[in-house]
Amino acid sequence: MKKQLWSLVLSLFVAVSVLLGGTAIAEAGNFVEVADTGVLQLKANEKWEKEYRTKMGDVKIRFRNLANSKENKRYHLLIWWRDPGKGKYERVADGYSPKNNFGYGFKVFRDNKTGRVYFAMDAHGRIVLYGYDTFAKKLELYVDSINYWSPLPLPSMLVRPDGDLELRFDSVNRQANPTRYRLFWDLGRNWFGYQDLNVPVYHDVPTSYDDSVYDTSVMNASTIYEGVD
Repeated sequence: MKKQLWSLVLSLFVAVSVLLGGTAIAEAGNFVEVADTGVLQLKANEKWEKEYRTKMGDVKIRFRNLANSKENKRYHLLIWWRDPGKGKYERVADGYSPKNNFGYGFKVFRDNKTGRVYFAMDAHGRIVLYGYDTFAKKLELYVDSINYWSPLPLPSMLVRPDGDLELRFDSVNRQANPTRYRLFWDLGRNWFGYQDLNVPVYHDVPTSYDDSVYDTSVMNASTIYEGVD
């Protein structure tokens, strides 16, 4: 009798899974915020530089205000990576960002489950999330706020209570209901997936991008991204 009851329960579970399209609840994340610069108001030729060490390798970030450069190359961003046990850093990104009247800010996140480190660059109106892919041996642009719909102008990124990341859009006065997207690391796809928290349907972030929108080959890019003034 117990065996027949268990078989019935199992059959019902399979049937429900089929009706739901086999959708599984995503596992909670393990992201933590390890740094938040706030808005960097760098003086002429002043730099912000930080080094972060992880079990998968070390990353060093430098952002400098080039006072005598053209407005479209006012800030210089350099990123280095060092594999575990290696003595020297390897430069993985060398690009420029334009003058921005609001300034730039950085947040650094670590995924405690995978050991990966990601950093978000915020230009007050656009935010991008980068990370170093230790398998592909290159810096990847994983998230760009311009690819997510919102009627509100100000994106930000934070760690959710469940341990995943959240891309959030707010109004200038913070009075409107925010537009929110949950970002989670998909081990199977080796990329970020997202959940639209305004319409509860899961989506997959495409693994290929239109190069006319942005260049994921950051090493060869003339600018990290176009600024918003």
